[in-house]
Amino acid sequence: MKNTTLLYIGLLLLIINACVPQSDFDKLKEENERLKKEIADCNLTPSQIIEQAYEYYDKLEYTKSKDRLVFLIDKYPDSKPARKGKSLLKKVEKEILQNEKALQKEKQKEDSNENYKEALSKMKKKYDVANEVTWYSDKTSTQYNDDNFIQAYIGKKEKRKPWLGLSINYFSKEDWLFIQKIEITTDDKTHVIEENTPGEFNAKEESGGKREWLDRIVKEKDFALLKAIASCKKGNIKFTGKNKEKSINISKGEIKAIQNILNAYTALGGKTDL
Repeated sequence: MKNTTLLYIGLLLLIINACVPQSDFDKLKEENERLKKEIADCNLTPSQIIEQAYEYYDKLEYTKSKDRLVFLIDKYPDSKPARKGKSLLKKVEKEILQNEKALQKEKQKEDSNENYKEALSKMKKKYDVANEVTWYSDKTSTQYNDDNFIQAYIGKKEKRKPWLGLSINYFSKEDWLFIQKIEITTDDKTHVIEENTPGEFNAKEESGGKREWLDRIVKEKDFALLKAIASCKKGNIKFTGKNKEKSINISKGEIKAIQNILNAYTALGGKTDL
């Protein structure tokens, strides 16, 4: 029935496009897209639906994750993924509530807090239209990939609390390292960074050399690392590759930039109990 309806609407779109008001045509087109989505959803298994929900959750897109979970629980209430989804839904709803509270807190700070203005004055701000994200980076952070660096940044969507990103870059005009592990020493403590998921260590030829890097959303372990860097007097990064190692120092400028990012993250209402 749905396939027949979709075909009918598709043909109708072609026939009447030239002889109806644009507003009516847009409504018909929107209805067609809605039916397409319904049909696509009907073809998904419970396991595929909860996988989508987890993907949205990992990307911090909690509203989309909730939509998938509600659909799963409503359509397949007795399935194993639905039972698992109920547990995830509680976490998602908690995150959405915390986002709303963070927004209120951010608005209060924006209106009256001088520390907020001071923290944000040290940031470069860029709006990503396609993803509807405002990105914040320290004004001293490099924008070039043909360099060695460690830096943090902030992402923020409207009506959501911010999140942190960690970026570590290695560039050389020599042989590939094929990075397998990164060790960061802050004063006398060593922090080990490995892939959370396969493929997080990236590699690409560009700018006349070989670039290898890690760029990911900050979770608990990485957050502890950023705080350690921000408070250290000296730091070092050791890249362990397939056959050799390379080490670089963390500059005082990079340490200060991470301090600034953490201050701005807190000012924007970011979670400090990751």
